[in-house]
Amino acid sequence: MDYFEKFILEELESLYSNNNLEIYEYEDIYERFIHLEHLEEVRPYIYAMRFLGKGTVAEPDVVLRELDSLELSNPLIRGLYLDIKLIMKKGDTKDVEELNRCAAVGYSEKFLRDKSYLSSNNNDEVEDEIENEVNNDLEKVHTNYPVEDEKVIFKNMIFEGCGYSGYRFTSGDIDYLNAKVFIEPIKKACTLSVRSQIYDGNEPFSKVFSNEYQLNPGDTWFQTTGWGNKNFYAYENKTYQWRVEFDGKDVYRQDFYFYNGKIKKAGVPVKDVKLFASKASGALEADRDKYSMAFERESLEYVYFKLFIEEPGQETVVQIFLKVTCLEDDSVFYDKYILQHLEANTYACWKGIGFNQKGKWKAGLYKYSLHVGTGSIYEGTFTVY
Repeated sequence: MDYFEKFILEELESLYSNNNLEIYEYEDIYERFIHLEHLEEVRPYIYAMRFLGKGTVAEPDVVLRELDSLELSNPLIRGLYLDIKLIMKKGDTKDVEELNRCAAVGYSEKFLRDKSYLSSNNNDEVEDEIENEVNNDLEKVHTNYPVEDEKVIFKNMIFEGCGYSGYRFTSGDIDYLNAKVFIEPIKKACTLSVRSQIYDGNEPFSKVFSNEYQLNPGDTWFQTTGWGNKNFYAYENKTYQWRVEFDGKDVYRQDFYFYNGKIKKAGVPVKDVKLFASKASGALEADRDKYSMAFERESLEYVYFKLFIEEPGQETVVQIFLKVTCLEDDSVFYDKYILQHLEANTYACWKGIGFNQKGKWKAGLYKYSLHVGTGSIYEGTFTVY
């Protein structure tokens, strides 16, 4: 681990330890952890966030299987595996003893936080259940192991409404929001019974939707019933969670976030665009003013596009559209938009693209075009050598 990686890891650990983070904050933390996944110290955080559904789709059963298949010589990974087994009610007293040994050499509840067995409340609860041999399944968030009658395997879900798609929306632009649920390709025609509901924290926000879907070989997704208000503004400025249940057994969850108001379609005027290179795990403060149009391939991870804008004058949300093309073969490197929240006095923001390892960029000339909302297109080029 080099100096910069150590600096970023300490920053991410501090951020992750905070309570009551918003969905976009967890998403940012998870993405930045992914860029450091080659570090042994980071892997437990990634598994923990996948298990808890923090910043990504909750995959408790998948995470447990992956950990079970590893050579668990690292006490942090070993401890996490045992911790998850216990809170999923799959452990026993031997696992408790071994977890305590892992804790003695460095493992702690910082990964699973208040859900950890090492947390005093969970400790008492799990011990009671082990002693009484109760086989509860933790709100049925697991049970995705292959069984004879299993027909449909969940992959992930995304949300759609009024032409928008993703995990972040504005309340004034969405009347009804649907969940688009992706599944492994169906091999044999079947019927899937689905119950879905939106939660605000631990409280139900929508009614329960019950549907049966006729799935055919090759099908890879289905869409739930939508929830909202024909007059818009059904959702407030907060994080929600959509829960989907398959055949009365498996429950899958995904957070999404709403901002108040509407997207400012006109965007804000872009005064200038500068480029700089920095780490994939986040733009280091020391790099943010080192502007360039040429970057050395062997040391390059992310290219950041820093937009200098006119201050909005009021809190607003805009779409930033960015397309990058490699002119050597006319291949499209990136072509997406992001939903950007701006404070009244925001004068600059940035977006980075690239790889989480050095040396992955293709050498050559690149062209970029970006615009905020329906504003003017700003174009330029940069070179990777």
